[in-house]
Amino acid sequence: MSEIPAKPAAQGHIPALDGIRGLAILMVLCVHFFVTFTPQNFFELSLQKLSGYGTLGIDLFFMLSGFLITGILMDTKADAQYLRNFWVRRFLRIFPLYYLVLLLVMLVLLLLPEALQPAYAKVWDAMPWAWTYLLNFYIAAEGSWSVPYIGHFWSLAVEEQFYLVWPLLVYRLAERHLMHLCAALVILSTAFHFWMDVNGISKVSIHVLTPLRLNALCLGAWLAIWLRQPSVVVQGKVVLRRWAAWLFGASLLTKIAIIALVQMNPSMDEAAEAFRTLSWLGFFAALHLGAVALPKTSLLNRGLCLKPLRFLGKYSYGIYVFHHFLSWPAYQYHSIDWLTSSLGHQTPAVLVNAAIGISVAILGAWISYHLFEKHFLRWKDRLAPRVTS
Repeated sequence: MSEIPAKPAAQGHIPALDGIRGLAILMVLCVHFFVTFTPQNFFELSLQKLSGYGTLGIDLFFMLSGFLITGILMDTKADAQYLRNFWVRRFLRIFPLYYLVLLLVMLVLLLLPEALQPAYAKVWDAMPWAWTYLLNFYIAAEGSWSVPYIGHFWSLAVEEQFYLVWPLLVYRLAERHLMHLCAALVILSTAFHFWMDVNGISKVSIHVLTPLRLNALCLGAWLAIWLRQPSVVVQGKVVLRRWAAWLFGASLLTKIAIIALVQMNPSMDEAAEAFRTLSWLGFFAALHLGAVALPKTSLLNRGLCLKPLRFLGKYSYGIYVFHHFLSWPAYQYHSIDWLTSSLGHQTPAVLVNAAIGISVAILGAWISYHLFEKHFLRWKDRLAPRVTS
């Protein structure tokens, strides 16, 4: 009887990865709902400082996208309709809600322009860029967060640009060459980030440009390819756990070294930003390996598989699309100030403002998924059935 070949650890549905997606959207929600007020006590200052790390939620999203998308592409590479099926499936998942929201915003701009004042002109100017998934380049040229309501769509533009090109490279390149390309792009992206920092380029431009985001996307892609290498598959999950521990330790040491360097020479703070990002990506890579390789009974896996976190992960796309339509006007129209005058203290006002905004975003995402998005998702297997190699 012939031996059944071992299955790559990253194949199939892994519940802990849903938890990682939920963690990423939770981080994004925190940064948009908890950093736009002036802290008045230690608790508020601590909450704001901690929430500031929520910007890393986008890096976590990008790494997870690179990891999952590259895994799907690797596993379906033998499909005769490989490219067509991938793009059709992505279209059905991403485009319907995205373009419905843009259409609704345009209708408001045309029929009720006063409803979007003072944001009307800027949203209108950004519309062609949003419709063509180039909004990140518009924001980079502006060098500031100048696009209200739909400004967060820049990250969706980065992902769509990646989805357009990456399947072609996966199809054309051998696995070994693809891994080399991933490593080179991670290094080049970090170097480009460093160069832009030391030359005083706008932090916003650095944040949104696609080449600067290839570090997370391609590190996730590299992990997906590496996990499917026969030598790694044969060695099993014990080796993955060792690599996860090594990555975590190396990232921690790197972060400590950066902190020490900046303390000794504060002028290095700006130049060190690219390497801070790289160290965080090391932590996130270790998190991905842990999610894949650690047993379900492990503390990490049990944490990532918590129902609330997986719930957020399931509806994360809709939550992301809707949340800034709530967080931006709350900031623009000073809802925290109004709540503070009503409640008598800023701390409960901050918490109530966030609770309302986040709850409405989650409810909107749930309704959108079940009444709208799900009907398009049902067509994925009819129009583009996935054939794994």
